[in-house]
Amino acid sequence: MREKNLMLLRHPETEANVKGLWTGRGNTPFTDLGLLQIELLAEEIVRFAPDSIFSSPLERTVTVAKRAAAAIGIPAHVDERFTELDFGAAEGLTIEEAHAIGIDFDFRSQDTPVAPGGESRRDILVRTAAAIDEVLDVGDRVAIVTHGGVFRAALVHVLRLPTEAIWAFHIRNGQIAELQLADGWARLEEFRCV
Repeated sequence: MREKNLMLLRHPETEANVKGLWTGRGNTPFTDLGLLQIELLAEEIVRFAPDSIFSSPLERTVTVAKRAAAAIGIPAHVDERFTELDFGAAEGLTIEEAHAIGIDFDFRSQDTPVAPGGESRRDILVRTAAAIDEVLDVGDRVAIVTHGGVFRAALVHVLRLPTEAIWAFHIRNGQIAELQLADGWARLEEFRCV
């Protein structure tokens, strides 16, 4: 495999992020900071000069991807596999609200859903790994606008970390990772927030 460059970006801040709501599959409005981060993240993608841009289908990611793609003059590709972890019965709730109605979270098990009716750690790792491998075949410089869970899963896969490491990263809104990959190795070049 020739050298590849991958940029991962977490979406801008939303009202659900500020309120502490588990929002995997739903849409939520941007905060004022989030609106600023749309522009900053798009500028970072333009600076990176990817030959391909991908995002989840959710508004909080696709907005950034489309803005950057339009500035560069390439399409923004939407891929369902880059959608956030499905939080099942906890969707739209705070952790306190979830606990109050008897929802327990399981972040340790590889195969048990994180919340009832949702996805497990293995689910998000498997779908993210398949998507990453596929998009890296598309071009040499790839940008992916996604969510915290997918971002973590992508780092675990690309850097060949143990699956338990998925929870080892604090991925903030507006987080960016730039990685360099070649035969048998990957290196984290940049890890920052806008």
